[in-house]
Amino acid sequence: MLVEAQRMSMLQAMGIDVYRRRAPSALPTAGAAARTHAIVVVAENAGVPAQFRMQLPRALGIAAQCVHWCDVVATMADDATGYVAIGTQAARALGTQLSTMQQNRSVIATTAEAPALFSSGAAKRALWQTLKPVARRLREP
Repeated sequence: MLVEAQRMSMLQAMGIDVYRRRAPSALPTAGAAARTHAIVVVAENAGVPAQFRMQLPRALGIAAQCVHWCDVVATMADDATGYVAIGTQAARALGTQLSTMQQNRSVIATTAEAPALFSSGAAKRALWQTLKPVARRLREP
């Protein structure tokens, strides 16, 4: 115990932030999301990697049931906290389908095209930088 406290103080003195894994209990329940609305709506074209579908809820810190996946031609009537548009076509569809009030109330993140999402380390970093504002908004009370 003393060793851990000493280690933490030394890391803090060096300016290193220590990150801890999120606890599963911090995730919203699926029942709460089903009663109100989806927390995050993802507009996509075909071709989104299955890896992205599995990792997105975990990266945002929410339950998988709170993410609504829809095609860009589908109507996005959900009043969500955040929107993720995968590619320019999905971003255009969000811009035309969402009202100005919905756009001002929520956070909208636009990523690269689906094939480029995991093409390199730089692409993964750019994806995370794009998703950070949505994750921050979801952590707000």
